[in-house]
Order: sequence, then C-alpha cells, then structure tokens
Amino acid sequence: MQPPADVSPVRVITDLETMRTLSDPTRIAILRVLMSGGRSAPVMSAKEIAAALGEPQTKLYRHLKQLEAAGLIQVAETRLVSGIQEQRYRTAQLTFTLSRELVTDPSASTEFADTLSSVFSEFHTQLTGNLSAGRVPIGTEAETPLGLLIGRGMVARVSPVRAADFRRRLLALQNEFDTLADDDPSGIPVHLLIGWYAVVDPE
Repeated sequence: MQPPADVSPVRVITDLETMRTLSDPTRIAILRVLMSGGRSAPVMSAKEIAAALGEPQTKLYRHLKQLEAAGLIQVAETRLVSGIQEQRYRTAQLTFTLSRELVTDPSASTEFADTLSSVFSEFHTQLTGNLSAGRVPIGTEAETPLGLLIGRGMVARVSPVRAADFRRRLLALQNEFDTLADDDPSGIPVHLLIGWYAVVDPE
C-alpha cells in the first residue's frame, strides 16, 4: 500500500524551530502513534491518539497544534461528532531525520540534545510502563523468544568498510521493521530503538 501523495517517505529536518518542536516526549509519542501505521498512514482524532497513549485528551491539543504548525502532522479530514467539529490527523512523513548542518550547528546544540533526550525518554516511558504491567517477557532467547532485548555494545575499532557495512545492515533491519506495520493488524505491538554512530575526524 502506498502512502497518500502528500505524505513524504522521509522528512529531513533542516531548521531549528522544527527540531525544537521535536524536543518534547509527548510530541514524539504522538508522532510515533501516527507513524506506526507505516505506509497505511493512519488517520486519528485527538481522542483516539489520547487513548493510544493513555493520556488525557486535553493534554494533547497544544502539542497537536505545534506539530501541525511545524508541518510534521496534517489535518486529513474534519467531521461533525455530536454537533462538534472534530479534526482527524495523520503524519506528514513516514520517518524523519536531522540534517548534518543542523546537528553540527553549535547554536543548535541545546535543542539537538533535548530532541535526543525526548526520543530516549519516550521509549523509556513506554518500556518501563509495560515492564511494570508485566507485559514484557524477560529471559534468555531460548526461554522467551519475544523477550526484552537491550544490548549496549562496547566501543569497537573496525575498518571504515566494515563499519559502513554494519550500519547498512542495521538500516536494512530498520527499513524491514518499518514495513511490518502493515503485516498483521491483530498482531502484538513491538517497539524498536536503534542507536549507532561512528567517530571520525572532521574534514
């Protein structure tokens, strides 16, 4: 299934104001919900998004307006519900990344740190909540093939060619994961967060 024509496969964030919009865990969570449908680009009301996040609906209105103003989400349709006009939203992109110029701009370092913190914080909130509720299996691979997997590899010194190949394979897994959103609507939710970087001397 192809996404709607006005939903971009990848949004490259190039301006400080949009990156600042991403520096809040609630807005990251809203984007996660709206982008979780992959190519099907789900359309959801504030009430439906709130239910998916387990948050009060009133808490989301300000965040939805900020995401819409930044062009990260869009109003897909408007309908009348119990005499009240209800807006339904969808993501404006299937995924996003930050431009190199923005990330390396010293004047944007605080916002970049805040954005990273928001991404990790949102993942952390989801994980700890599900762990506390007993919804995440824990054990070895042999005991629980669906169990929690967190690995923090130590720094490894490898050739640039091997490092690039490793990154390519991680990206392929990420891309494969993104296609799973359409795989089984009645399946179980699976969360993924990948972190990888190489340290190279600036040119």
